[in-house]
Amino acid sequence: MQRYDHGGDIYAHSQPVLDFSSNINPLGYPPGLKDALVQNLENFQRYPDAHCRKLKQAIAAHHGIAANQVLCGNGASDLIYRICAHFRSSKALVVAPTFSEYERGVYAYGGHVTEHLLKENNHFDVDDTILNAITPDIRVVFLCSPNNPTGRLVSVDLLQKIAGHCQESGAYLVLDECFLDFTFGKSMISSMNKYPNLLILRAFTKMYAMAGLRLGYLLSANQDLLDSIADFGATWSVSGPAKVAGLASLKAYDWTKTTRNYIEKERAFMHNELQALGLKVFPGEANYLLLKSEQPLFRLLLEKGILVRDCGNYTGLSSRFIRIGIQTRENNLKLLAALKEVLYG
Repeated sequence: MQRYDHGGDIYAHSQPVLDFSSNINPLGYPPGLKDALVQNLENFQRYPDAHCRKLKQAIAAHHGIAANQVLCGNGASDLIYRICAHFRSSKALVVAPTFSEYERGVYAYGGHVTEHLLKENNHFDVDDTILNAITPDIRVVFLCSPNNPTGRLVSVDLLQKIAGHCQESGAYLVLDECFLDFTFGKSMISSMNKYPNLLILRAFTKMYAMAGLRLGYLLSANQDLLDSIADFGATWSVSGPAKVAGLASLKAYDWTKTTRNYIEKERAFMHNELQALGLKVFPGEANYLLLKSEQPLFRLLLEKGILVRDCGNYTGLSSRFIRIGIQTRENNLKLLAALKEVLYG
């Protein structure tokens, strides 16, 4: 497995697979999204608005902020690379394990990465020890809450300490909240005006099942910083279909609540069932779970037509760890049955 491989690569397999390797909303698109795309087909013949005016206004209204505090992009990964381009040749701090695109983006633009190792006996939680790792030579700190692949939230109290510490040392905090809406955790959006060094990543990819449409956004109270980061993106980085889908999604007002309640119930079910099979289940708070077994399970499950996320390329983990996305009850039962066969014959 390559260092920067991700979940969701169903295309590498000759036979159909049941995909538990990606963390997309198992309920699918929100109501109204498909109709909106069909109704706007004729409009996709024209160039999209390069400045995403309507979408930025809708996102701003959704979060109760100003439109000039929003930058839209072709998924969160596009914005990560723009951030890394802006801070090129700088030293960045990431926790480990975490989403590998932060590290990849930093290295792509000539930077250097320091990893702050999280401890398995502490559920891989981010704690106060990270403050000591934010040294004067660190220019950017990347954090993900809930973290990927652990599903563990970083408390807002600690995030405020980290943002304040970064501010004092001249560093910027990039906080990835792409999975936050699946949890009952609190966002740092309301603290943006207090921390001009804070950048918050969000995406439509996960909650609204738009992985193939690609739509993400970056939030900050620092407009000069956003403008500078924007310059590193292509002019029409957000497609017409993505804009229409994003606007339709934001009108599905109860979708986040419906999904969050479903995930909470199904995650608890899977946690208990997986533990009963003898697997170590880390107490995640998002729409995925990190598991540890006595033997690598990726290939054994793939032979049964089930694709999970092999975590062997995460720093601090090995192929004994896998991550599974929470799916529908029907699909979850299929995974449990396959695991039972693999583990006990």
